[in-house]
Amino acid sequence: MDGLPWPPPRGDNRPVITGFNSDVKYRGLVYHVQTEDKGQVKPLIETLIYRGGEILASRRLPYAELIEGQDVEDAISRLMEEQHNAMILEVKRGGFAPAAEDRPSEDLSLDEIVLAFLAARAAR
Repeated sequence: MDGLPWPPPRGDNRPVITGFNSDVKYRGLVYHVQTEDKGQVKPLIETLIYRGGEILASRRLPYAELIEGQDVEDAISRLMEEQHNAMILEVKRGGFAPAAEDRPSEDLSLDEIVLAFLAARAAR
C-alpha cells in the first residue's frame, strides 16, 4: 500500500472505548446485541441487533452536544452502556421476536402448543 499506515489513523487523540457485545436468548432464539462508539470524527454511538447474522435493528445516538464540558470518556461509556442495556431489554420483552407462526415448533412450550391448537380449532 505504498507506505500508507495500517490501520488508517482514527483522526482523533482519544483512546478507543471498548464496546459491548451480548448474546441474549428469547424463546429459544439467540440475539446478538453490539454497541460501539464511532469516534471523535463521527461522534455517534451505534447499537445493532442481529439474529442469525441478519441485522434486525439499529439505534444511533449522536452525542457531540450531549457531552460538552464533561469527562468525555466516562460520559461516552455511560451513554454506550445505557443504550446497550436498553436494547437488551427490548429483546427480552420480545420486541424483535418473529410472529408465532414463524417460530420453529421446537421452541414452543407445551402451553403455547396447546393454545395454538385451541385457537386453530376455534377458528374452524
